[in-house]
Amino acid sequence: MDKRTKDKIKCDIDHFNSDPSSLSPMEAERVVAGILSPLLAEDGYVVRRLPVYSEVRFDLIADRPQSSQYQSNSIGIEIKHLHRPLGIQGMGAPIVAGTLEGLNRVMFVAPIGFTSRAKEIAHRYLPLQIELIDIDILKAWIDRIEVDSNIDRLEVDQILRVISRRFAQLIAEDAQNLNKLEWRHLEMTLAEVFEGLGFSVELTPGSKDKGKDIILECYVSGKKHSYIVEVKHWRAGNRVGQSTFKDFLNVIVRESRQGGLFLSTSGYCDNAFEMLTEIERGRLKFGSEEKVVSLCKTYVKADSGIWFPPELLTEVLFEGTQ
Repeated sequence: MDKRTKDKIKCDIDHFNSDPSSLSPMEAERVVAGILSPLLAEDGYVVRRLPVYSEVRFDLIADRPQSSQYQSNSIGIEIKHLHRPLGIQGMGAPIVAGTLEGLNRVMFVAPIGFTSRAKEIAHRYLPLQIELIDIDILKAWIDRIEVDSNIDRLEVDQILRVISRRFAQLIAEDAQNLNKLEWRHLEMTLAEVFEGLGFSVELTPGSKDKGKDIILECYVSGKKHSYIVEVKHWRAGNRVGQSTFKDFLNVIVRESRQGGLFLSTSGYCDNAFEMLTEIERGRLKFGSEEKVVSLCKTYVKADSGIWFPPELLTEVLFEGTQ
């Protein structure tokens, strides 16, 4: 169950627990249907409201069809939104109706609770099972339901992708928009850009990324190659020096990557590349603000269907770099 549904059920429970005079019988039925439908759906049931003049003597019916996971089952649900605990005088007709209809269970839902005599009847052995549901039981029921974080995560990821796509469009339109982005926003935007250009992409966590911001994979001559991208977006305008390159090169060698792309939107120190050997320059390429803008422009073209990736994606990765 997702968090939004769980929060809505909690609100509906509070509504059902309000003054009985504030809810009509039909309104109480609607509220309880909204509470029980997702709760029972966790166990394979489908809840339906019955017409006012239905021959079946229940407010709701919950059916679970036979499947590889569940046995078929039917529950008659009777809702009593009263000022007082429900007693046995309000239970007789539904119990008889449930027996005659061949239901497996009858569920009574009453916010105030039940009399001791009603509880005694519910615990007796009868042709069908009797369940008494009050507000405390409803609250305990929803508390037991775990929120599916994957659903929430998926929704958040979709939102972030839309935002990153828009950031890429803005950068492609005007490089000055780069100054409006924080470093993490740029990393997410570039991850979206590389994926849109055809790479398999992994965006590393914002902290403890172990010297790499984005991991890219693509096929070169039929073999999978892996590259890492490090992004420095220092809005203060500081330039990157040699020590930072050495750390990045160590990551490339230690993790047996085929190469790496270092992007700095504020440029590099004048002597930044002097200590790099030819071999190191072969594995490590450097790009500045112009490279970031170029990647975003290519992404926008690809998104519009007017650009297609070359046979070697590494041409896109390293084009226009040092």
